[in-house]
Amino acid sequence: MKVLLPVDIVHPVKPIVDELIAALPLKEAELLLLYVKEELPAYEKVVESVADFSEDWGHQVERRTKAVFDEAAALLRPFCARVSTEIVMGPPALMIETVARDEKFDLTAVAPGSHSAVEKFFLGSVSSKVVKHGPNSILILRPFGRTGASTKHVVMGIDGSPQSHHAVTQAAKQLNLQGGDAQVTLIHVVSVADVMKLISPVEYISLVESNLLLEGETFLAEGKRILSDHGINRVECVLKEGDPAAEIISLAKALPAELIVIGAQGRTAVQHFLLGSVSHRIAMHAPCSTLVVKQKLG
Repeated sequence: MKVLLPVDIVHPVKPIVDELIAALPLKEAELLLLYVKEELPAYEKVVESVADFSEDWGHQVERRTKAVFDEAAALLRPFCARVSTEIVMGPPALMIETVARDEKFDLTAVAPGSHSAVEKFFLGSVSSKVVKHGPNSILILRPFGRTGASTKHVVMGIDGSPQSHHAVTQAAKQLNLQGGDAQVTLIHVVSVADVMKLISPVEYISLVESNLLLEGETFLAEGKRILSDHGINRVECVLKEGDPAAEIISLAKALPAELIVIGAQGRTAVQHFLLGSVSHRIAMHAPCSTLVVKQKLG
């Protein structure tokens, strides 16, 4: 597996690396630490005009980047087959997506900004763009509240679509779950559109909900079978009614879970073109790390 880890030289790297090590089996992985050096914005000419500051600034960034690379690599090498580093220049989100695509990475790990208590549960603009437009699966690393060195509880959303089945399959292959004591909770959420409830007879809505619940049981059974085929047997199934994103986030908080797994796309043509409204809301607001699994094109 090839893993791309963009690094932020401003914030501590150890919590992010620890979360990555806990989430993924890296023994046979090739991992690239990537730093995207942004060009200075409009005030660049002013900076350049202040004695030798611009040259000093460049050297400071290089020294800081090397220090972060060295720290991250030292933490990763005992767990990882190969660790390399690369510095590129340009718009961060675009460069991350370009490197992921051109060098055919299987997974990109990103961390949301954590400048304040409010922001730590929301994706920053760069991470959000990578989640939306990245060509591969995205692991959003949120190292908040983890109490151990391994993943103890994973929530996987399943909606019966090929994308969600693919997400469960890839999670079983890529995560630190096999042969361990990790608990997996599969969740399917039945949701009837508000407009349908408004204009349809109560009896009709009741029948629709009953059929959707029966269908949900089938989806959960299929997800459980997929996990069992990959040697993961500590699986519980949860069937809920309500808003899918809200219910999945609520379950992850209540357990609590260290990781949520979701497919990148929903079941409609519109959701296929975008990230999928449910997937996007979970990625943005999840209380823990989240793996957004995307199917490779071509």
